Order: sequence, then C-alpha cells, then structure tokens
Amino acid sequence: MNDNDYQTDLVFDRIRRLFFNDSEARMVTGMSALKEYCFHPDVQLLAQLTLKKALDHPDYEPNTTMSQFSSEPSFLKPTLTSLFLFVGAVGLIGNLLTVIVIFKTKALHSHTNYFLANLATSDFCLIVVGVSFDLVNIWNDGQPLELFGYCSLTSTLISLFTFASILTIVMLTAERFTAICYPFSHRTIFDEKRVKRFILLIWIVALIPSITIGSMFKRVAPDFCGYNRQMNYVGQCDLVTSPDSFFRYPFESAITITFVIPLFFIIYCYFRILVTLSEMSNSTHVHTPVGTARSDSGGAFQFPHNSNNSNTQSFPLTVHTKSVQPPRSQQAQKMVIKMLVTVTTVFFFCYLPYHAQRLIVKYNRDDCSASDFCRLLYPITGILQYISASLNPIFYNLMSVRFRNGFKKLIKDVWAHRARSYSNLARV
Repeated sequence: MNDNDYQTDLVFDRIRRLFFNDSEARMVTGMSALKEYCFHPDVQLLAQLTLKKALDHPDYEPNTTMSQFSSEPSFLKPTLTSLFLFVGAVGLIGNLLTVIVIFKTKALHSHTNYFLANLATSDFCLIVVGVSFDLVNIWNDGQPLELFGYCSLTSTLISLFTFASILTIVMLTAERFTAICYPFSHRTIFDEKRVKRFILLIWIVALIPSITIGSMFKRVAPDFCGYNRQMNYVGQCDLVTSPDSFFRYPFESAITITFVIPLFFIIYCYFRILVTLSEMSNSTHVHTPVGTARSDSGGAFQFPHNSNNSNTQSFPLTVHTKSVQPPRSQQAQKMVIKMLVTVTTVFFFCYLPYHAQRLIVKYNRDDCSASDFCRLLYPITGILQYISASLNPIFYNLMSVRFRNGFKKLIKDVWAHRARSYSNLARV
C-alpha cells in the first residue's frame, strides 16, 4: 500500500466515524453516500485523494462531460465539422475584406468605421482560434492537445477576442451617442488620435480579465464532490474549482461585466439616440425665400428691387415650412444607427446561449453529463458565436452603400490584377 492509499483509507475511516454511527459506518463502503457531506473539509480532501487514487488505476477513464462525441451518432462529427468550417470560412473572408475595404477606401475613413475595422479584427481572430479549438475538441473527444499551457492559452485568447468585440461595440455606441446627443463635445472626445488610443485601450482592458480567467483553465478531472482538480496528463480543459478558491464566481462576474452591464448601457444610449433623432426630425424646417421659389401653381412672386440702387437687391420674404423628408445628414445618421443596432442585437442574441450554457454546466453538471442535448449545447453555442462574427460584413454590405461600393471595387481590383497576371504569364 502506497502513501496515497494509506492516507485515503485513514481519511475515509475518520469520516465514517464522524458522520455515521457504528452500525452505519460498517455499511458505508462507497463514496456515493458521502456526496451530501461535501461541505466538510475532510470529505473534500477524501474526494481529491480518491481521484488521485483512481488515476493510478490502469483502467481509469476520465469523465468527459460536454465534449464527448464518441457515443453519439456517426454523422454528428462530420456535420458539426462542416458547420464550423463553413461558418468559419465565411467569417474569415468577410472580416478580412472589411478591414481591407475600410483602410483602402478614403470615403470610409471615419471614426465609426475605424471601430468597425477593430471589430472585424477581433472577430477574425476569434474565428481562427475558436474554430480550431472546437474542431480539436470534437475530433479528440474533449481531450486537449499535449501542449504546455494549451488550455490556459486558448482560453485566454478566446476571452480576449470576445471581450474586445464587446468593448468595441460599446465604444461604437458611445461614439454615435456623443455625435448625435452631444455634437459639440464629439469632436473633442473622438478625434482621430483619440479614436486610435481608444482602440488600443480596448485591447489592454480586454486583456486583463482574459488573463485572469484564462489562467484558471487547466487540464482537469472532476472528483465525486464535483470539484475540478488540476491534472497533468488526463482530463479536459475546464475551470479549476475548489471550495477554498479566492475567485469562486468567474463566470458570473464575466457575464455581469461583459454582457449585462454593456447591454443596459447600449439600450440606454440607443434610446437616447432615437429620442434625439425624433426630436430633430420634428423640428426640421425649410426656410424658403418667396422671391426665388415657385409656388404650387407654377408662378413666382418676385420681390421688387430697391428703386434707389438698381445694383442692390432687397432680401426676399422667407416662409418657414416643415420638411416632409429629413435632411440627408439625418438620413445617414439613421442608417448608421440602424446598422449598429442590428449588429449589436445579433451579437447579444448569439452570445446569450453561450453564457447560459456556462451557468447550466456549472450548476447542473451531473445532469448535463447524462443529457445528449446538454452535451450538444457547447458546440451549438460556439457556432452561434461564429455566426455573429460572420454576419457583420453581410450587414455592412446590405445597409451601407459606401461599404457595398468599396467591396465591389476591391473585388474588381483583385480580379483585374489576376487577369493582368494571367495575361503576362501567357505572353511569357
């Protein structure tokens, strides 16, 4: 008997004497009867020692809960792989073209579009890292690659790109809110230099919680009390949990800071923006000089010239009428707001299942491990994340004439360059 076995038996006997009488203690031989006493430190220690003892057994199989596809239908892996690859390819091409179009088209050099380029960059990086991680998870039955720091690094990067996208959407909303509701302050707050500093600040702020959360993701295996214990060579990537951990609610904190608070802030800003635009539309008037404008009947009333000075024309009478259509600037503002509202709405609706899945797994782990639907929640919510990142370039093309023209011009330039290259090769 090794030291681990001796310590395990010693703790087990102490627990049986602590919670059971003599007759009951002799009947308690398994660990399942102790689950209801996991609040006690000795039971928690026993759970950890039992897990280490089980790992030494040659027939031990890690308990994968959410990414185990070996027992699922044979068509599931190819189907999920095809979905991930298709959504990923659309997102990579669309976001890459978005960044190129913005920086090559002078008409798109604006503060809003700089933030959109940053959003496309974070979405592009999220797809590269996230899709690769999910494909490995699918085809390796939830087991991470045998690389040092694989779980921590991938979790940190995925969190970084996700938080950067959220903060970029928040800054987009704040920029439009300032431009419409406080136009005189907009130029001083969001000049070109400060916009670039804001973008840099977005990545710095997103990096801090990403490192904190990513460092808590290791290769783990659950004990019978439900705590994830860090392992060296078995287990899956998950959050290390223990009853005495300092940061016990990382998911709840992340949801509050990166989802709930931004959502309420964005809703407030868009509400104020819509109210302001509505007031501007209602107060829009056209000042029409009577002496120069034609009446509905086709005639025109000409105001008489000053008889004393034939070279001086008197000012015509001005009639103030409400405009049927808002000015072009307001129409453009409304189109931009409509596009940003669409992007934001899709983002939050696609990320809501992702956060819900994390909470479901954390608080209902045992039932999830036995539920086919619960096991499929992880890849489904992952696909929704990448769908959100892939749809943004499509929205830009559908709702912005400048973006649409920029994409068309870029594609024509690339096609013309390829045609010239082929013609030169043919000449050679």
